[in-house]
Amino acid sequence: MLKIAVHNKGQTPSFVVEGKLVGPWVKELEKCWESVLATEPSWAMVLNVAEVTFIDSEGRELLTRMRRQGARLVSAGCLMNAIVAEIEAEVKKEEQSMTRSIRRTCSTRRAGESCGYAHSWMRLSIPPIPRVAVSCE
Repeated sequence: MLKIAVHNKGQTPSFVVEGKLVGPWVKELEKCWESVLATEPSWAMVLNVAEVTFIDSEGRELLTRMRRQGARLVSAGCLMNAIVAEIEAEVKKEEQSMTRSIRRTCSTRRAGESCGYAHSWMRLSIPPIPRVAVSCE
């Protein structure tokens, strides 16, 4: 059994997922996620999987896709912390590889010559870093 709570009030839509993320429940979470994305295409989506007790390969793949598209994964417990750490490492490695590849291609051009990529590395699914005003009074 799986419980999915969707909170899309405020600036950051979030999901709280509890139970086993397996089989047909993976498709259900995917439907919920896609429906929220259709109405709130936000970079700052949060997926809380702290109460997930088991996850199969389909569930892990869905979490990886969600993370690639900018979702922030929140976990707790040995199992989910390990799975989320693996996903984060995988996505970070992909992003670094893509960035290096594009930079390498761009750097082979002569000065003033366009690389033709329109610098797509700027559109990676990396959540933007919030700007914070600091006052030193």
